[in-house]
Amino acid sequence: MARITCRTPSTGKPLRIAQNSVANTFQVIAEAPDFSLPDASNKYSERDPADASRAIRPGEIFLLTPISARNKDSVDRWIEVVFVTEGGTTIEIGKIEVPAGDTAFIPIQGRSLFKRTASNANGDRLQVRAEVSGVFDVMVAAEERLSSEHSGVV
Repeated sequence: MARITCRTPSTGKPLRIAQNSVANTFQVIAEAPDFSLPDASNKYSERDPADASRAIRPGEIFLLTPISARNKDSVDRWIEVVFVTEGGTTIEIGKIEVPAGDTAFIPIQGRSLFKRTASNANGDRLQVRAEVSGVFDVMVAAEERLSSEHSGVV
């Protein structure tokens, strides 16, 4: 489970999400975290199981760019991207065939991965798989931050 322990949440931290030599089975390349924050006044009901003086607040990864997927093989190959929600539902984002030696861009920019429930083991996840292991490199830019939907809400 992804959890960030901090004094106060930042407004956002840039992330470079990259995976070289993507496998032919789905692998997680990004997962939404939650945040463990000081909360001596017990303002929030979701508590950090590792430290009862801290609260758990929802986190988000905001995707800034498309996924670039470079086919390093000498033949055309496909790559697939899925979104797995915090609740376990899988949503197909795209499956695209990329010409040999070329790069494809899969539009995911503007989407967010969330982790709203502290008791869940996982937040939303972005997963990729390739037709053949080791022939694709993928990269996307993102921002990791405290989810703004409930900041300051009790």
